[in-house]
Amino acid sequence: MSFFSSFQLPKVVRRFNKSEEGVTAVEFAIVGGPFFLLIFAIIEASIFFFAGQYLETTVDDVTRLFRTGQFNTSTTEQEFRDEFCSRLVVLFDCDEVRTEMQIAANFDDLRDPEQPDPTTGDLPGDQYPGGPDAEQIFQLSAQYKWPVFTNFAAPLRHSPEGDFALIQVVAVTRAEPHN
Repeated sequence: MSFFSSFQLPKVVRRFNKSEEGVTAVEFAIVGGPFFLLIFAIIEASIFFFAGQYLETTVDDVTRLFRTGQFNTSTTEQEFRDEFCSRLVVLFDCDEVRTEMQIAANFDDLRDPEQPDPTTGDLPGDQYPGGPDAEQIFQLSAQYKWPVFTNFAAPLRHSPEGDFALIQVVAVTRAEPHN
């Protein structure tokens, strides 16, 4: 005779031993929280990737304007910004998107875009020295701090405003010969 076979459970516990009412509710209470967190994380990741593609398309479209000569050295920063923001109509606050234009003699002269401040998470200011001339090499980059709510595992950047993931897009090309 083992110890457990002679052990008498209290009457209240024995009553739950035979009853199966509410088992589904208890199982759902245990599994429901992680399940919904996973669902929301999948939705958030999907929207994040969609936003990255949307910003990339916008940068490519504006880069094309410079590459084909529709925008050139006479394009002002305000004209550039207006065109850029007119293409970002959903998902982004255009005032929070940072852009940087670089013009170089060859591809090796281009540098990496400035990164956010590692201590505060602040993005660098916009830089627009003017558009490229015909056959000049240029780089247009855009950065946006995307707020993150459900991703607890990935290394994120922290700022006083909360956690965020950085969406960064870079397009490098040479302007076509144009008149």
